[in-house]
Parts: sequence; structure tokens; C-alpha cells
Amino acid sequence: MKSILKIIKATFLGGILFLAPLILLVVLFEKGYHIIQKITLPLVSHLPRVQFLGLALQELIGILIIIVLCFIAGLLGRTAKAQKLVQKLENGILSFIPGYSFMKNMNENIMGFESKQDLKVILVPTDAGLQFAFLIEQINENNFAVFVPDAPNPWSGSVCFVEKKDIKEIEISQKEALACIRKLGYGSASLLKDKL
Repeated sequence: MKSILKIIKATFLGGILFLAPLILLVVLFEKGYHIIQKITLPLVSHLPRVQFLGLALQELIGILIIIVLCFIAGLLGRTAKAQKLVQKLENGILSFIPGYSFMKNMNENIMGFESKQDLKVILVPTDAGLQFAFLIEQINENNFAVFVPDAPNPWSGSVCFVEKKDIKEIEISQKEALACIRKLGYGSASLLKDKL
């Protein structure tokens, strides 16, 4: 009974961790859209009332402005000064949010961005057998901190400290491992062929 409650709790919390960034993104876009609409409404009020695909002209202009702003922000985000600022924010504030660094890294990987911190995928022994894990850091010559993700939601899991002898290195990418975890192991036959 306790194990079922533990699974339900882990799944529920994993769902919250998965949905939180998505909800935040929707809220940010909605707020940004309303702010931009206040600017575009006076500008387009003199234009004829035209609708295209069910959207009024001011809505289309608002969406276009948001797309342009996101593109400009993406360009600015590539500059050295912007990256330093983001690094300071991440080190000073965002690093205190539980799981932020790991979620950021996984989201970048899922979306296809090259990550400077691509985590090495390994297999570690558990009571149930070998399990995917991500090598977080080396503690000393013989011990490593690893994150063992849950399935199907890899945003929740356990931090374990594993000896070097118990780590089985496999040559697969973080993106491939995450896809396999989310699909409850489907595709592992081809992914782990000749690696076990």
C-alpha cells in the first residue's frame, strides 16, 4: 500500500514539475500578448476592420510583434553580455529552484539545442536491475553523484551516490535516453543492442 502511495505521489509531483514550465510559458505569452495589444489597438484602429482566418487585424499584428520580439530576444540571447547575465541569474537565483538546472538541460536537449552540459548517460544497478541514470558529477576518485530518472516522467527521480565499479558506461545521447524513458522502455532493444 505504501509503495502505491509513493508511486502516486511521485507521479503527481512529476506531473507538476512537467506542467509548471509549460503553464509559465502560456501565461507569459498571454500577458505579453495583452501588453502588445494595448500598443497595437490605437495603431490599427484607423485601419479598416479586416479579418483573416478568424483573427482581427490587431490580433494578427500583435502575434506578429510577439514573434519578432522573440526572434530579437533570441538574437540578443546569443551575445556574450546576455549570456553572462543569464549565467548570473542562474547561479544567483534560479539555481535555488529545485531541479531547475536539470530541467533546463533536458528541455534544451529535447528541443534540439546544443547544450554545454550534456549529461553522460550511464546504467546503474538497482533492486530491479540496471536503470538509466545521468552522471551529474564526480565526488572523488571512486564515487559519483548520479540522477536516476523515473518513467515515464524523467523530471522526477532520485539522486544516488554510486561507486565507479557499479557504473556501466553506454554510448547513447541524453536525448535518446530521455525518449526511451518517456516511452516506458520502448525502443530499448535497438538503443541498447550490443551494449548490455
